Amino acid sequence: MNLASPAPASVPGPFDPARAARLLADAWRHGRLLDALPADLRPRTLDEGYAAQDALLAETGQPSAGWKLGVGSPAALRNAGLARPLVGQLAAAQVHADGATVWLPSRAPVTVEFEIAFVLGRDIAPQDAPLASPMDAVASVHAAFELVRSRFVDRRTVGWPSFAADNVGFEALVLGRDALDPNEFDAIRASLVVQADGVPRARAVTGDDHVDPVEALGFLIAHARDRGVALARGQVVSTGTLCVPFDLPGRDADVVAEFAGRTLQLQTVVPPQA
Repeated sequence: MNLASPAPASVPGPFDPARAARLLADAWRHGRLLDALPADLRPRTLDEGYAAQDALLAETGQPSAGWKLGVGSPAALRNAGLARPLVGQLAAAQVHADGATVWLPSRAPVTVEFEIAFVLGRDIAPQDAPLASPMDAVASVHAAFELVRSRFVDRRTVGWPSFAADNVGFEALVLGRDALDPNEFDAIRASLVVQADGVPRARAVTGDDHVDPVEALGFLIAHARDRGVALARGQVVSTGTLCVPFDLPGRDADVVAEFAGRTLQLQTVVPPQA
């Protein structure tokens, strides 16, 4: 008879965000895609994911120029089981002006999103009294394109903590020069058409797929307060897609949004075939 005690179950050790960040940073630099983070490097909670995200920005040496929100529509939040959108950071070197050429690191597809972005007009410390309205912190409003390119083959299968560690798939932001009137939001949605290489690809989302930009900014302020992070005057906040997202194939492309009598443009350039 074997009276030996069963071996105790292994207990996961403390999460090391720096190790996960180094692997993600290498994938970011070289355009590689990961199936998933190794089990011993995988964040188990959103808090661990955000810690890895902070370490990722430090590892790449890129200061943050602001913030991006994702998975933020009522439908997306409901389907994801999230109470508020995921938050990523805008790597400063990847924030461009209207009409910019964006050089991509690989020929993997990128997702195009047309968004409303805010430029903050004041600092917001975690201990500050709540604002009467998130718009009280806004200096100006702009149209923006976000290019989403995860470091994972399929960002939808790796879990939200890993996607948070991956900086919520941020690749680049193109910010419109002209300031918009917040009263134009309905007109922008009604008229929005996004084209790629002259072919219409997307119009505005509707119903529960619609992101409220002001509500999204409020979610960011709550996220920063909970994490003890100060928001800074001059930072950009991109609030989530107003158009149906679509993928660009792995080739050069010209993207133009037309809305409320205005345009926003970018060009993507991919590496040549090996």
